[in-house]
Amino acid sequence: MTTPPPPVRELETPEEMDEVMLDASVPTVIDFWSPTCGPCMAMADDFTHVASQFDADEVRFCKVNVTDHGDLATPFGVRSVPTIVFAHRGQVLDAVVGKMSAKQLGERTEWLVKKSAKKGIWSRLLG
Repeated sequence: MTTPPPPVRELETPEEMDEVMLDASVPTVIDFWSPTCGPCMAMADDFTHVASQFDADEVRFCKVNVTDHGDLATPFGVRSVPTIVFAHRGQVLDAVVGKMSAKQLGERTEWLVKKSAKKGIWSRLLG
């Protein structure tokens, strides 16, 4: 019996970031955080909890420790942490700077899942 993957994947290399950003099959939520950031640490359990509420083939949750891997945050324009990025098909669809509650994160993730499922240009523009 195989164990399921963890609900949150740590990204540590540019290749890993490219892999998740360019995968068109699944939208991605990325938490840019630091171990010295109080709001980041306060949000960590909520991030993992929300991630566990979604199927891995529905949305992917990732974390980037900017203290160790700041180079991964630079292309996203991350200037403070926590910053949560909601992306699909290589595009950032939204970003939130600051601590999010589990409820807020869950609602925004639901929005991302619905937005990424839309195919036509009008539904993407109006969604």
